[in-house]
Amino acid sequence: MIDRSLIAPAEFEFVVLGDTHYMLDPAGRALEFESRRKQTARADTALTLAASLRPDFLVHMGDLVQEYPETRRHREALEEARAQLARLGVNVYLVAGNHDVGDKPDPTMPTRPVTVESIERYQSGFGPSWFSFDHRKCHFIVINSQILNTDLPESGSQRDWLERDLERHGRKRVFLFLHLPLFLEHQDEPHVGNYDNIGQPDRGWILDLIRRHGVEAVCAAHVHFAFLNRVGSTRIYNVPSTSFVRPGFGHLFTGPPPPEQGRDDAPKLGFYLFRVFSDRTDVHFIRTGGAVAPEEKAHGGSQRLLTRTSAGLSASPLGLTLLHPLANRTGIPIAFPSVVRQCVRNDYPLLAGLELGATAVRFPVADLDDAFQLERLRIIRDEGLRLTAMAPASSPADLSTYVRRHSDVVDTWEIQIPGALLPSRALGRELAGSGRGARPRFALAPILPGEIRPGKQHPRTRIGYIPGELRELNRCLAQRDVFVQRVLCRVDESEPWNTVRQLLDTGTLSHVGAVDLTVAFTSRDDVRNASTAAETLFGAVLLPGARVYFEPFVDLDRTLDVAFGLLDTSCNPRRAFHVLRTLNSLLFREPISRPVPESLELHGAIIRTLTGAAGFQALFTSCAGELPDLGGLTFSGISPGASSRLYRLAEGTVQEGPFERLLGYVTGLSPPVLLTSGPQG
Repeated sequence: MIDRSLIAPAEFEFVVLGDTHYMLDPAGRALEFESRRKQTARADTALTLAASLRPDFLVHMGDLVQEYPETRRHREALEEARAQLARLGVNVYLVAGNHDVGDKPDPTMPTRPVTVESIERYQSGFGPSWFSFDHRKCHFIVINSQILNTDLPESGSQRDWLERDLERHGRKRVFLFLHLPLFLEHQDEPHVGNYDNIGQPDRGWILDLIRRHGVEAVCAAHVHFAFLNRVGSTRIYNVPSTSFVRPGFGHLFTGPPPPEQGRDDAPKLGFYLFRVFSDRTDVHFIRTGGAVAPEEKAHGGSQRLLTRTSAGLSASPLGLTLLHPLANRTGIPIAFPSVVRQCVRNDYPLLAGLELGATAVRFPVADLDDAFQLERLRIIRDEGLRLTAMAPASSPADLSTYVRRHSDVVDTWEIQIPGALLPSRALGRELAGSGRGARPRFALAPILPGEIRPGKQHPRTRIGYIPGELRELNRCLAQRDVFVQRVLCRVDESEPWNTVRQLLDTGTLSHVGAVDLTVAFTSRDDVRNASTAAETLFGAVLLPGARVYFEPFVDLDRTLDVAFGLLDTSCNPRRAFHVLRTLNSLLFREPISRPVPESLELHGAIIRTLTGAAGFQALFTSCAGELPDLGGLTFSGISPGASSRLYRLAEGTVQEGPFERLLGYVTGLSPPVLLTSGPQG
């Protein structure tokens, strides 16, 4: 089911999933939410997919069942859920959740708190609710979050055990698992009446242990929603559900609620695959999309691709321009199951950027003045992304202050020149010390009003050069003996390949280190945007050292100019997102030498090819919904029987076969599609 050809071998892997909420057969009775009928099948599909990855083990984060301890059929549901897990053929470690043993000790909680009896019932069927184990050179700890802050004897026993266990194994890489999150938005957030965090004093005690022992990662579940927090160097993941999303958190998004008040937000369902290396751990979000059956194979056996995250794509040029803030936060209205207003943060754009394999981000320099945004920017930089701050050049003194304060965060300072193509003499003097390899690093981009666009009453403002302006810029820099590390160049959205060819024709720029590209979607056509994205990133192979920034990252739907982004207003991926995610790993998993490009058009299909050390690669795009009949098409030097691979980029799948047969499959597919053969000599 899974193709691993794009990822590097890890030392070992494990799966983390949770909140499967096995649902006893409801037959024909009415349900509060109709999607509950799908929960068991959704969980089964996710578990089957997880098992197909052949992980060393699987950690289930709790809430095995939809029933809860005081319901009549709770034991029956647990038995059926256990049978579901037993069929996997994978070593499973279980974390106790509130639906398994009872709620935390807060009198406002909707169900009864955990008891000695509920713990004993659970442990008689599933074993200890707190334990640890070693695997390779790592140590894994599971604790029972439901008994924290209680006066149960088990709480004291677990506390003493955990402190001793960490003392004994603190020199190893440690991973900690518990059902309830320690916190969602900040470490000191209130807990009484809050359904979704661990109370004090035990929250503070665990956080102190995490810091003291340098725990590598913590995983929690319960909220059916993804969050990423940091405590020191420790990453804290909130694991999404395989079965449904908790309504309420949808207030973070600007779009209308998905089905069932946001509960059936299927694109957010899935699980995590942890891939452990000697120096890092890569975390992959495996989306299941609420599927209730395993993915069907198409055209004789396509497989789903496992793509790299940002940490594994250091050679990638893929970047994002943050028109929206990297994260936003809001107060969720007081509503069941909490009795207080919860302050929460939207981490979906940040997490999507890592899933995409992005390696660079542009953001307004003013974000550095916002402690909330700065903290999130530090996190993505630690995850391997290079940060560029966009700064209008109106006040050199202000910029110097930013550079002095934030040189540890910002990799490049993009100086935006208001109303002029070329830097002023004063700005040139400011940049004069910025030689090759110097710190700080600067980039240039003009801000030019007056661009006429069809259908718009007012002219628009362009940020960035066009290829024909770069030689004039280079002459200006040479005359003033100024070298800049980067300049920003806008891509013609309708002809991205032509922009790349124009840059190649420009030749070497003696006083510019690299030319970066920025692509601004202006369309609300998913197929068109996906083809534009694919063609631009494909062309970036020809521009060593360039970065390619895409905008908007999230849809613009209530501004004078509207456009689809890589994510919709619920922060779920659009077609272009998946195209870039797949193509990014295909093209840039390793540094490559510059190939030879060619181009042709046939029956409305646009075909771009690259031939070089990586083999032969043909990208098929079109503005139509499907690719036309390409019968009779041949490529010089490619044998009809050559072993080849066909990638459906938006679907993230691959199938193998003879070149001629796979070329025949292209007809009727939704673009863009990549066909490869080789490598060539």
